[in-house]
Amino acid sequence: MKNKLVITNDGSHSIFNPEINETYHSKHGAIVEAEHVFIKNGLLAENNKQFNILEVGFGTGLNALLTAQKAKQKNIAVNYHGIELYPVKKENYTQLNFTGLIGEDNSDLLKLHECDWEAEQKINDFFKLTKNEIALENYTSNTKFDIIYFDAFSPEKQPHLWDEKIFNNMYKLLKEDGFLVTYCAKGVVKRTMKAVGFEIIVLDGPPGKRQMTRANKSISQK
Repeated sequence: MKNKLVITNDGSHSIFNPEINETYHSKHGAIVEAEHVFIKNGLLAENNKQFNILEVGFGTGLNALLTAQKAKQKNIAVNYHGIELYPVKKENYTQLNFTGLIGEDNSDLLKLHECDWEAEQKINDFFKLTKNEIALENYTSNTKFDIIYFDAFSPEKQPHLWDEKIFNNMYKLLKEDGFLVTYCAKGVVKRTMKAVGFEIIVLDGPPGKRQMTRANKSISQK
């Protein structure tokens, strides 16, 4: 079964994966969700001008695209790392309509998908990208991150990506004052993150979700 494009409620595309019966983004709006969870409550939540960001679930490239756009607009230097074990195929990513909806050129999205893997690439003057085609449980990095965008498929569909071992690794990858943001606010996930040392902050969610989660690295608990 092939992945197929679907339209979400804000007019932006997502991709439906029939193998796990889930879309890459919220049906209530792919762009709206990404901007709320990862831009507003991630990149722009701290008033810094330089960030190392790790994205778990590079997927359609939407979070990277929005981050690159905002970095350029706000003069923020971003060193962005993305993990994706199953890269989106060209027949899908070339059809995505994100750039037209956010006022960017389609080549900006294509560059994110078509630049080399496993090597740092300069996307614009403010945004560097390193993509790694690797399973999350096997990922290591010498880079310490300010923010982790945790955008894996849901715990119901891929529970192994939301267990204590994974979050312990995410904790170690963060700088001392770093934090993780995710669309998920399920009690079991928050308890798992708290068990490895995260300080949990529940925030208002994007359209269609009552809550989302920010997890601060809390050195005093570790």
